[in-house]
Amino acid sequence: MSNTVDDKDNDISSKDNSQDELCDRITLQELPIEIFLHICSFLDASTLVHRLGMTCKQFYNILHDDSLWKARISRVWPNSRFPILPPDENDKLFWKLSCVAVERQSYLWRNSGQICISSGRDRSLICWRLKSAEHEEKIQMHQSFGHDGWIRDITLMHNKLYSCSWDQRVIEWGVSNVDINFVNKIELFRDKTSALLCIASNPELNLLATGSFTKTISVLDPRKQSPLVNEYQAHQGPVLKVKMNSQYIVSASEDKRITIWDQRAQKILKKIMISKESFPMSMFMYKDTVYIGDSAANIHILDIYKEFDIIRTYETEHTKGITGIHVTPGSILTSSLDSTVRISSPTDPPRQFTILQSRHGDIAGMEYQNEVLAVCGDSAIQIWRPTTEHAC
Repeated sequence: MSNTVDDKDNDISSKDNSQDELCDRITLQELPIEIFLHICSFLDASTLVHRLGMTCKQFYNILHDDSLWKARISRVWPNSRFPILPPDENDKLFWKLSCVAVERQSYLWRNSGQICISSGRDRSLICWRLKSAEHEEKIQMHQSFGHDGWIRDITLMHNKLYSCSWDQRVIEWGVSNVDINFVNKIELFRDKTSALLCIASNPELNLLATGSFTKTISVLDPRKQSPLVNEYQAHQGPVLKVKMNSQYIVSASEDKRITIWDQRAQKILKKIMISKESFPMSMFMYKDTVYIGDSAANIHILDIYKEFDIIRTYETEHTKGITGIHVTPGSILTSSLDSTVRISSPTDPPRQFTILQSRHGDIAGMEYQNEVLAVCGDSAIQIWRPTTEHAC
């Protein structure tokens, strides 16, 4: 009998201990908000936004506070204002998603595109199949010819590639994972000096815009039998760069001016001289902002909503002209004739955090897409892929 009683007492004691242990446990939902946020500080923004914030309404509401994301961005880029221009008040996800982008870019460059397409003075396009792993030795490639002159620029629209050349032609190419195929040719003959120097595309309107040595911009619809939609003289010198969206065409020239064409009104809206000492060499449109890199290694920022006024100008640490510029929510990438790519924060002012050195001399151009950076130098292309071991 005594053994039975002892067994019952032990069972009761064991149950009491288990209940005490359960009472001592606490879930994340029961934590004081200060402790919860302290735990969150050890997790990356992507995990908080896309995982933890989706587990329950309580966590979503806590992580919905913009001040949390502003503070995290401030820790990445202290003593700087982000973004450079005020965000749209109706964009409720701006601070969350910006923080994810800022942290990812900061991680990637302080520490999967597969296809690279290049063009050159040999009049050819080359489709490179990039290595997907370090142990791969060979890079597959396919070479196509179609132009009778130096290919100056290329753009991509609806999975079609468009190239422009000194031969005054725009050629449409079909692109696959292994090769490039000729599709169509648009000829814009004027005279022997009317080389096409740059090209841009807008998928929404299915339009192309090309800039020429003879100071003109041509607007093309490649779907039409007669593709020339519009043409206007924008500058007093060769057109070096052109960018476009569904409303505006922005062009840059050796005449040191930026010209804005209103596509709806079909007229030049504004002409801006960026500097008396330097001329624009590179340009990038990002949302409501135009970024311009010039021959004196400065970055000029234009606000579309403020009639394209230059609202900021920054000196960079480049020692020669800026030949390429690309902006993401988390970084500003610039390439230069000084043989470097510099990666900076998209803050006011930008803070440089990485320098990449080209092994092939002056950098003539730069492209960044699918988290792959490609720069071109003296008969060579150099590729950078950021490390991705950390899940951002």
